Amino acid sequence: MHWSIHHVNLQAHDVRRAAAFYRDVLGLQQGTWQFPASRGYLPGDPDRLALFGDGRESHTGLHLIAPDESFAERNGMIHNPSIGGHYAIHVDDLEAVKARLRAAGVPFSETGEFAIPGLRHLYFTDPEGNLVEVNGPV
Repeated sequence: MHWSIHHVNLQAHDVRRAAAFYRDVLGLQQGTWQFPASRGYLPGDPDRLALFGDGRESHTGLHLIAPDESFAERNGMIHNPSIGGHYAIHVDDLEAVKARLRAAGVPFSETGEFAIPGLRHLYFTDPEGNLVEVNGPV
């Protein structure tokens, strides 16, 4: 299966302060988040969400998000990607990943296109408790 790291999402209690660090100290260029028409609950306020694209594709790179206790519930998920941070892997065949997770008995949260245009998302934890996102084309 072809895969690549899509993004790293870091929890930031003060998104503006963290964004200033990555912009001013590290020299990363802050981009603008584009939301799909089928947008789920994802606060788009610059005090809650920031994107530092790596220039490869839409929304690849570094994401900063303010922790939101209601995020999972408001999106019908059992995992909360706004708390504690996560990394995202992009795959061509999301159905194959779902089948492997089911076969291994790994519970996962599944969304359609809700945060990033053109992508569906799965969230689950690895055996060490790290939150993982796997996304693939709609």
